[in-house]
Amino acid sequence: MNRHGLLGRRCRRVVVLFAFAGLLAIACAGGGDSDGSAQPTPTLAATPADGDGDPECPTGALETASGPVQIEIWHTMSATNGQVFEALIADYNAQQDAVEVNASFQGGYTDAYTKYVNTLRTGGDLPDLLMMNETAQQQLVDSESIVAIGHCVDSDRYDLSDFSPKLLDQYRLGGELVSMPFQLSNPVLFYDGADLVAAGLDPDAPPRTFSELLDTCRTLVGRSAVESCIALDVDGSIFEQWLNMAGAALVDNDNGRTARATHAYLDSQAATDTYAFLTTLRDEDLLINTGRGTDQAEIGRFLAVGFNQATFTIGSSATLGEIYKQIGSFPGVDVRVGPFPGPSVAGTAIGGGSLYLTTQTSDAERAAAWDLVKWLNEPDQQVTWSAATGYIPTRVSAADDPTITSLWEQRPGFRVAYEQLAGPPPPGGGSPVIGDHLGVREAIEQSLERLYSGTDPAAAQAFAQAEANKAIEDYNRRIGG
Repeated sequence: MNRHGLLGRRCRRVVVLFAFAGLLAIACAGGGDSDGSAQPTPTLAATPADGDGDPECPTGALETASGPVQIEIWHTMSATNGQVFEALIADYNAQQDAVEVNASFQGGYTDAYTKYVNTLRTGGDLPDLLMMNETAQQQLVDSESIVAIGHCVDSDRYDLSDFSPKLLDQYRLGGELVSMPFQLSNPVLFYDGADLVAAGLDPDAPPRTFSELLDTCRTLVGRSAVESCIALDVDGSIFEQWLNMAGAALVDNDNGRTARATHAYLDSQAATDTYAFLTTLRDEDLLINTGRGTDQAEIGRFLAVGFNQATFTIGSSATLGEIYKQIGSFPGVDVRVGPFPGPSVAGTAIGGGSLYLTTQTSDAERAAAWDLVKWLNEPDQQVTWSAATGYIPTRVSAADDPTITSLWEQRPGFRVAYEQLAGPPPPGGGSPVIGDHLGVREAIEQSLERLYSGTDPAAAQAFAQAEANKAIEDYNRRIGG
């Protein structure tokens, strides 16, 4: 069996509390919850002659099914995002009578994945579709409980030309399209433009690089426009994005995309530079650390901006819908959105997640699940989804829709995440694929906690490298990789 696994087998002033309730939920679910040698490369099956030509995804089976086919999707969307997603599912159910979809909320990505794994281990009923983020890709492949969505693409002769190649490459492994994009996001800079004005700076020109951010922070604090400068929770995914922007891989084998990841690259110069940048923020009291792994930590960074303790914070573009929905509850705060600042002016990797097709399905259920996946990715649905939530549209044509272009003109913050995808992809063509991806993030986050507590940056970095390698090696050993 291929070491990647056999694809195809089956959220300044007194801030109103309710303004943050939605942010809190969105931060915990579907917004920013973020789980050796070369091996043979899996290949896509040959394009079949018709919709029934691929036994792994007989898309024509829906046409011959008797009565509505009932399917279940486990999703991770809450607050505004959850309301929009479930409204989309209701629209789908109302527009046709061949498929009935039950959308079941499973909590955040980690909660959903834990339930999925436990269900798989105990022999329970898996969903037909699973919504998951990038950290689970390798483990889902290794579980042999998913069907590569590329089988459905080929079986249905589905046209992918309206999806950008960079987007599709994010969800390919060894050349095979593992899952279908849907809930796409990346980190953006949230800031109070009023603080920049108070410091004599241009609110329309937020910092784009580490050096620009440091200079801006020193000016803001030096001119007493704000107590500190930037509020961050301890988030390994943000660290990963900084490596992406530097063009540095997180792990070997082209970020685990040409062969299974066996070794971390947290000892790289790009990682050293990132630890040095964070150390400068720490040593000059320009950083508010809101903690790690709790609701309070995630929402605390927004509260710091609201209470004029900090000017900047970083969050997922997937929180934009809720932020703008509650914008009137931030009196005196000029809420703005800018590009994610990094080691250089560069694009980010694609975050968010995608839809996985599981093996516990009949032919008709698999065809029905594929029909829903296609419908959710149609331009009209992507326009609705993106405009209401801040998620990035999957379709190129959706980005040109008048609804989206008008929104981007009125609220440019919605455009930022989309434009950040214009840069070069990370090494290997996408974000890292690691067996124990969450274990590697845990190592990074523990190292950052140590750094923010006063540990020497070199020692914190060495700790991250050692612990990340241990997580990778332990996982590979457990599965026989």
